[in-house]
Amino acid sequence: MIHRSEGATALLGMSGFEVGAQVEIDGELWLHIQTTEDRAWCPGCAVRAVGHGRRRVRVRDLPAGGRPVVLVWAKRLWRCPEPACGVTTWSEHSDAIGARSSLTERARIEICRRFGQDGDSVAELARAYGIGWHTAMAAVRTHGQPLIDDPARLEGVEALGVDETVWLHAGPRRRTRYVTGFVDLDRGQLLEVVEGRSTATVADWLALRPADWLAQVRVAALDPYRGYATGLRSRLGHATVVLDHFHVVGLANSAIDDVRRRNQQEIHGHRGRNGNPLYDIRRPLLMGHERLTDRRWHQLLAGLETGDRWGEVGAAYLAKELLREVYAATDAAHARRRLTVFYQHCAEAEVPELTRLATTIASWQDEVLAYHSTGMSNGPTEAVNLLIEKARRIGHGYRNFANYRLRLLLTCGTKWQTRPVARIRGRQPRFAA
Repeated sequence: MIHRSEGATALLGMSGFEVGAQVEIDGELWLHIQTTEDRAWCPGCAVRAVGHGRRRVRVRDLPAGGRPVVLVWAKRLWRCPEPACGVTTWSEHSDAIGARSSLTERARIEICRRFGQDGDSVAELARAYGIGWHTAMAAVRTHGQPLIDDPARLEGVEALGVDETVWLHAGPRRRTRYVTGFVDLDRGQLLEVVEGRSTATVADWLALRPADWLAQVRVAALDPYRGYATGLRSRLGHATVVLDHFHVVGLANSAIDDVRRRNQQEIHGHRGRNGNPLYDIRRPLLMGHERLTDRRWHQLLAGLETGDRWGEVGAAYLAKELLREVYAATDAAHARRRLTVFYQHCAEAEVPELTRLATTIASWQDEVLAYHSTGMSNGPTEAVNLLIEKARRIGHGYRNFANYRLRLLLTCGTKWQTRPVARIRGRQPRFAA
């Protein structure tokens, strides 16, 4: 017989169970528990059952006091005394500990929470709880899948962001594989990740959304990729498509790098090296004018004066600043005038890279100017992309897309409702010793 310990039972906090003996074995806390219910009825004939011994079951529970916990459940066996009943014996069960489970349900929930909210890897969680990888992953799937399948998670989306991230990098036997992420820009929450990067990827996912969901989306932000724009317009023709200024300025910076590298090859006959004037100012060229210190500004001017033989690099830098001023305009009309100045500068410079840049911006002009009518950018999507890259690094890469999707949606697409912890030190302590 296990004698009840009221203090240990209160600390255990499992309704319907009481704690008997407690012992520490190899740094682990072993708690012997049993249910408080001492009566049962036959599930077949409803006759009161009689005891038929006990079977001890060991399961892992949440750590206590920095020590792993093992619960030894003295599980009652029952027998039906009615000879005519087809039910012979059975064992008691509890919702807190699943049948043939090696973990309590609250431990499985905590594993899922640490996987999604804290970003711990499955292998790390398996080691922490002394279980196998597949057991830990099964806990994540069981408790995590309902969270990402909840229809409420996709409700209330008025601003949609779309961008791609790398899922699998290229190897000897595969090409680089991408996934497309859909983000709620107002909440900064990942809605879905779909394998692939194409018009069909976006159009097919939007086709699965109900008509009222599509009708409430008023803005869609994206990078300058025509495939995404076509896919969005196929289902969201009423929405305003905005080209993110981060990517637009990125195009201008790429043009600067292309001009600088070409000039270095033409002047020196090789790629940039330390000591080459243009190579030494490669970083200041990509910085905004207002962020340059006096030392950086003089360094930039000296590098252009010494190494920019034909003035093309300086022209590219000025084009980038003119393009940035488009997004700093006060309204759409002001932005349109600044965009005209940008086009004129690129035409007069007669630099191939700037001509290409101006042609690209002209093809996206409506989406660029839409920034001033909506004030929306794809910044929240880029923030989610950073979390995606972090999750992929923690997992040391993924080969199974279903596991990868589960990881990303639990990490970036779920709002975890955790109980706040009350402070024990403050102006009004809960108790005084």
